[in-house]
Amino acid sequence: MQLDLQPYQACNVLIVDDETMSRMLLSSVLAPHFHCETCDSGQAAIDYCQNHSPDIILLDMNMPDIDGLTVCKKLKSQAHSQNIPVIFVTASIDAEIENACWEVGASDYVLKPITASTLVHRVKNHLQITLRTALLERMTFHDQLTGLYNRMYLNQEIPLMIKQVARDGDNIGLIMADIDHFKLYNDHYGHLQGDECLQRVASIIKCHALRPKDAAIRFGGEEFLVILPYTDKEGTEKVAKDLIAAVFAADLPHAKGVEGKVSLSAGFTALPAAEVIDQGMISFIEHADVPLYKAKKLGRNRCEG
Repeated sequence: MQLDLQPYQACNVLIVDDETMSRMLLSSVLAPHFHCETCDSGQAAIDYCQNHSPDIILLDMNMPDIDGLTVCKKLKSQAHSQNIPVIFVTASIDAEIENACWEVGASDYVLKPITASTLVHRVKNHLQITLRTALLERMTFHDQLTGLYNRMYLNQEIPLMIKQVARDGDNIGLIMADIDHFKLYNDHYGHLQGDECLQRVASIIKCHALRPKDAAIRFGGEEFLVILPYTDKEGTEKVAKDLIAAVFAADLPHAKGVEGKVSLSAGFTALPAAEVIDQGMISFIEHADVPLYKAKKLGRNRCEG
C-alpha cells in the first residue's frame, strides 16, 4: 500500500554547528532535498525548538557553549522535542562516545568529513521512520471523516495527559457539544451532505482547541468533546460560548434547525485533574452530558454548566 507521506522538500532539517563553514557545507548538501534551518550554538538550538518543530536535527558533537550530548539530553527531556530524531555529526568516535550517543537518545551519527550521498540517505531513512510513525498515529488516533481525535485517543492518550495535570495540581475543563436536530438535517439534505456538515463543524471546533495539549474529539455521530487541560470552569465556559457562537455565525443552512441554521448545544464542566482520576472518565463526561441535555431542553444553540 502506498502511504501518503509528507514530501522530503517539506521536511525541516535543523543544522546545529558553531562553525560557519560546517553549517554551509551541510546546508549545501541537504538543501536540494530538504528545507534547512541553522543554529550556531547548542543554546540557540534549544531555544529554536521551544517555538519550532524540526523534523530532524543534525547536531555537532563539540561546541563551545553546550556540547552536543548535553543539548540532545535536554531536547529529549522536553515533551515538545523528545520525539525529534537527532543525528550527531562528529570528527571521531570511540566506543565510549558511541554509547554516550545512544544513552542521550540519539538516532544515529555520521563522521566528518562527511560523504554527501551517505548523509542524504541517512537523513531520508530517519525521516521515513518519523513520517511513517506520524502517519500511523494519525490513522490510529484520528477520525477519518472529520480529522479530529477519536475514541481510541480519548481512551489511551487523554488519561496520560490528565495524570500530568494532576501532578501539576491543576484543573481539566471539558465541553460536550452536539449538533442540534442533526437527524432532521440528514433526513432533509441526505447523508452525504450530513458528512460535509460534520466536517465543517469539526473544523470550527478544532479552531477552538488552540493550545498544544487541547484535544477536540469526535465522540460519536454528531457528538464532540473538547478537553482543556489547565483550564478552570470560567475558562471552559468561555471556550464553549465562543464555539457555539462560531458555529452559528458560520451560517450553515439547516431548514429544520434554529433560525434556519446549523447550531450547537453544549454542556461544560471543570474539575481538579486528581478528582477526574478518582471518579473516572465516564463520570467526568457525565458532568458535561447532564448540562448538555439541559441546554437542549432550554432551546438549543446555547451552553450550560
